[in-house]
Amino acid sequence: MKRFWVLGVVLGLAWAQSIQVEVKGELAQVETQALAALKANGLEADRILNLGGQIRQITGAAFPDYHLVVLKPEAGSLAAASKNPMAAIVLPPTVYVHAAKAGVTTVGTFDGRLMFSLLGVAGPETDGLTSRLEASLGRLGKLERIAPAMMPDPKSGMMPALLYFVSGAKAEDMVLLLEGELTSRGLNLTPNIKVGPATVIMPCKSEWARIMFSAQPAGGFAAPCRFFAVDMPGGALVGAIEPMLMTIMPGVMGSPAVAMLQEARKTIIEVLQSTGGVPYRPGQ
Repeated sequence: MKRFWVLGVVLGLAWAQSIQVEVKGELAQVETQALAALKANGLEADRILNLGGQIRQITGAAFPDYHLVVLKPEAGSLAAASKNPMAAIVLPPTVYVHAAKAGVTTVGTFDGRLMFSLLGVAGPETDGLTSRLEASLGRLGKLERIAPAMMPDPKSGMMPALLYFVSGAKAEDMVLLLEGELTSRGLNLTPNIKVGPATVIMPCKSEWARIMFSAQPAGGFAAPCRFFAVDMPGGALVGAIEPMLMTIMPGVMGSPAVAMLQEARKTIIEVLQSTGGVPYRPGQ
């Protein structure tokens, strides 16, 4: 898998981490337009999360309207997760809709050209998903690509996901264990969702989201934070997105988001360790 990370570094020089459009208008109006554009391109919402309202309610802090549209898995998502379960860190795709700029609503998602190549799952199905996402946003306005402010050192060996292997376990049991552990730590959960062979768990901690999206609203392409579990020969693989990936986005380094991401990483590792698993690298 390290070679996929190196490939992603090279591709990242030409492509972006996320894509977005800015549309004049209030969030409710623009969100309706975005949902129609997605549907016209064969993509439908599985759920819409009012993250901004949740942040304001739980933290009491001022925060702009911010919605997350989690899409239903389709052929591209299923193919990606079947080739590499680590693809579950961004699947099913999330479209973020926020009003961080007065009079403007921003709609965006991840750039599949980079992320699918990074994960080693690029192919006809994922190309199709990327094209449909781009076409959907393109119906709303001029597409903007949010390029990383920097690229990670390919010699670091950092992977896009934190992975643990639990010998003799079943993925369905690990899902219940992870959900219980996340709930006990005060993270909010939405119902899990099947993406090919992987079961994706989507937890969120309002304070983490407030800090991250105050530094870089485009980080919503990876929200809520993804955990996943998948059956493997001899046991189950459990994993979660590597929070430090977000430090390559513009505006994150040097902001309070770095300490938050370090805290999130510590919590995520503790949750994964609660399964009794051991650190895992693909191919071992």
